[in-house]
Amino acid sequence: MYKKFTDEELVELLKSGKDKAFDELYFRYRDILVRFVYLRMKSVAISEEIVQEVFTSIWERRKTIVIQKSFAAYIYTSVRYMTLDYFKSHSVTDQYIQEVLDKNTISFSSHNVTEDFIYYEELQKAVDKATMLLPKKSKEVFILSRIKHYSNKEIADELNVSIETVKYHITYSLKFMRTYLGEFN
Repeated sequence: MYKKFTDEELVELLKSGKDKAFDELYFRYRDILVRFVYLRMKSVAISEEIVQEVFTSIWERRKTIVIQKSFAAYIYTSVRYMTLDYFKSHSVTDQYIQEVLDKNTISFSSHNVTEDFIYYEELQKAVDKATMLLPKKSKEVFILSRIKHYSNKEIADELNVSIETVKYHITYSLKFMRTYLGEFN
């Protein structure tokens, strides 16, 4: 129904309370934005998370959003800034979290191996504790995704949920982990 509308018309419809206008914008831009972010991040999950956060922000501000130029320019700029923010705030923590989750690959970065080992052990305990604190379904999805390396489709099939539900739980789990593991930044 909304496919024939321009982006700007969809934004106006969204402001007036038409939720389906948001859906159309989301489906119109989601995949191309994920690919755009992936070129920089080299991670589908992180790329999807960044795009999801931008769209969540748009949804939360839907009644008051002001777009100066085109929606396309607005959304690309938002995604670009969110990607830069992600780099700034997660580069060190994500490296260590990945090392903890992938027990076969322990690489220490500095010359002080003892210090790195202690840091690694502390982070391992913190990741384990944070995982246990996740809600049941988010914990299941997180373990299947990040520890057992299942694809989103495999997780959806295994847990009998939609892929969008899997993506939601991954996004929630990663945000929770970053908040909980903030001291490791």
